[in-house]
Amino acid sequence: MAWFDGLKVLSLETRRREEMLTLIEKYEGVPTVVPSLREVALDTNTELMRFVERLEAGNVDYLVCMTGVGTRMFLRDVVKCYPEALKALRNVNIVIRGNKPLKALKEFGLSGIMVKKPHTWREVQDFLLSISLQDAFVSILEFGEPTPIVLMDSLKEQGATVQSIPVYRCVLPEDPTPLQEAVRGCIRGEFDVLLLSSGTQIVHFLKCARDMGLEFDLRQSLKRMVICSIGPACSEAVGDLDLSMDVEASPHKMGILVRQASENAAGILQQKRPVTSWF
Repeated sequence: MAWFDGLKVLSLETRRREEMLTLIEKYEGVPTVVPSLREVALDTNTELMRFVERLEAGNVDYLVCMTGVGTRMFLRDVVKCYPEALKALRNVNIVIRGNKPLKALKEFGLSGIMVKKPHTWREVQDFLLSISLQDAFVSILEFGEPTPIVLMDSLKEQGATVQSIPVYRCVLPEDPTPLQEAVRGCIRGEFDVLLLSSGTQIVHFLKCARDMGLEFDLRQSLKRMVICSIGPACSEAVGDLDLSMDVEASPHKMGILVRQASENAAGILQQKRPVTSWF
């Protein structure tokens, strides 16, 4: 199999940049990997203390952990405020969105209830709505973006008191130059494939283009590229931005994303470019 066979592949991966570079090269693509976000810790003091007070009193029923990064940051802060927190948390039902928060919990000697695949906030919602929430107190750790209003409202309608705890936010990189150059490169037709390993990446990519006054041009150029998503939550973000997604990885892992993109990209490009090509 020819895999990418020399296609030019753009990834917006930040945290696992070197791994992504290696994977694209392994599947015979020409990689460009530029950071599209940075994680900024937030001042969680008010909500954190509210959580700690309830935890000390034994009045937290569910803690929802969305990401590994957020879970670690939160637990470190909780233990600083309340040294007995880990012991108290063993009496709390901890709901987790996937393997990364599970790994983070295990580092602190905790375990959790993993929701069904594909591990999006919708599966978290389905799980919580399947149990009795009347008079329950549910704390949700935010995951780079505010907790979806739909999730919050649905739990409240079932009688729960819901606390959303902001731990960190994903914002644009301090140095946006590489991301800006990637926008220009797409518009110049320098890339064939766009790999997305989170929905935030495409949100930031379009925001960067908007700030440059180039959003329309970027959107047009993306029509000529193969857009590949790591999973349903990422694909949903693509769709919410009125973009078309071509490949969704299954299972939802980075290595699978790159391999399945390499298997399908050439054929998809043959279908796309004769129709939308400007050249």
